[in-house]
Amino acid sequence: MASKATFELTAAQQRLLNDMPLTFLVGFDEAKRWPISHAISWVQALDPVTIRLALTKNSHIVTILSTEKTAGLIFIEDGQSYHVLLSSIREFEPMMKPSLHLRFFEGHVEEVRNISFYGAAYAQPEITKTYDIRAAEKLDREVKESLHS
Repeated sequence: MASKATFELTAAQQRLLNDMPLTFLVGFDEAKRWPISHAISWVQALDPVTIRLALTKNSHIVTILSTEKTAGLIFIEDGQSYHVLLSSIREFEPMMKPSLHLRFFEGHVEEVRNISFYGAAYAQPEITKTYDIRAAEKLDREVKESLHS
């Protein structure tokens, strides 16, 4: 059964994304004619129709976002998986910059769709940082502040 699309994030989806959960960013590499996916957590919903994200500067998806201006974002919320179609993606320079050199992007929510299969419920995966936990927490705080600046 196909789900109906909505055209903005719910308040619960905004709160979830602002907690920096595991999300998957999907873009389309036009030159190679195939999709490119990245697991990310540096995502923030500024409002129901604006999503910002941070990526490492040398990530291949940076090139995709810079040229294609559209992407998909997949995440799990309240036992269901969702796909957000982002358009008008543009790079921006935050007023506050983290200690790590990153690239920052903002996109407009065009569509939010429940992409769960019938009879399924999912749990949000736990993210375990595999490097210095204090450094990871500091960087996450810096990135979150940068995405909101």
